[in-house]
Amino acid sequence: MTKKTLAFLAASVAFTAVSTAQDAAADQLAEGKKHYMLICVACHQPTGLGLPAVFPPIAKSPYVNGSAERFASIILKGNAGPFTIEGKPYNQIMPPQEATLTDDKIAAIMTYVRANFGNTPAPVTAEVVASARKKHAERKTPWTQAELDAWKDDAPAK
Repeated sequence: MTKKTLAFLAASVAFTAVSTAQDAAADQLAEGKKHYMLICVACHQPTGLGLPAVFPPIAKSPYVNGSAERFASIILKGNAGPFTIEGKPYNQIMPPQEATLTDDKIAAIMTYVRANFGNTPAPVTAEVVASARKKHAERKTPWTQAELDAWKDDAPAK
């Protein structure tokens, strides 16, 4: 084979890999939107702005834009108020989703939320969710704001 042929083949493989990754990302976003609209939208709304004084926004949220492990853990175990977000009090419970959602579905929802509502972090893999699920498997209570604000990804399970 000539160098041109090898270069063409390498470029074709690279293009196919990028195209496949883009297709996978698009599929994950579509799947995430579907599940967000079924599960999360009632509280966090189609805009991600939540319901004032009832359910907090996830738009531009440090809990969404920060640690992927923390965000996964919130979805898995839920959280319980009181919370203060952007200076506004919230005192509701977010129910845990660990018994109803697979790691793939949670990763898709997280990826959708992190790609929308003014949020900007990278997509999330099911492996991140699986790791958080395993790490906190023994936990039986929802997270508090104090715990989430003190979060360290390398902290031991509680």
